[in-house]
Amino acid sequence: MTDNASVALSVLREAVRNELDGKAMYLQAAQRTQDDLGRSMFRSFAKEEEQHIHILQVQYAGVSDSGEWIDLEAARKATRDPELILFPQEEGEVQELVPEGTSDLQALKLAMEFEQRAVRMYEKAAADSSNPTSQAFFRELAEWEGTHYRILDNSHDYLANEGEWYFQELEMPMYEG
Repeated sequence: MTDNASVALSVLREAVRNELDGKAMYLQAAQRTQDDLGRSMFRSFAKEEEQHIHILQVQYAGVSDSGEWIDLEAARKATRDPELILFPQEEGEVQELVPEGTSDLQALKLAMEFEQRAVRMYEKAAADSSNPTSQAFFRELAEWEGTHYRILDNSHDYLANEGEWYFQELEMPMYEG
């Protein structure tokens, strides 16, 4: 394995861990949030983090097997080998990221900070890479997390100022319910 592939795998492992933590945080936030719209939004974000985990694990398998990056659409459509799932988690292993008693505003603030860290991580990974496919891959992930941040920020501002949850029509997250 080349040094570049080794570095790429390290970054991808960190990204998978980050997305697993994000999923756990959003599920915890959904449990702690009082408002139905807020719970739905957090559950929706948890599902999106699961999709990101899938894509990152497929990418990890590709880089691990051949040293080559897979474009984002191919990674999205690919199936992952259960043997290559990084960091399988048991239900009891998830740390508490959103403490009991956290208010809706506090949950939003925690989620915003988390998304900011994710954006920075993916932007750095793109900047540090010399591979155009890798750069595009990480820029797209940064954009996805940036969208989460903007929705969370708008929700935080509205909740702080109006006292209720609100989503602008163009930014309404996709959620089940």
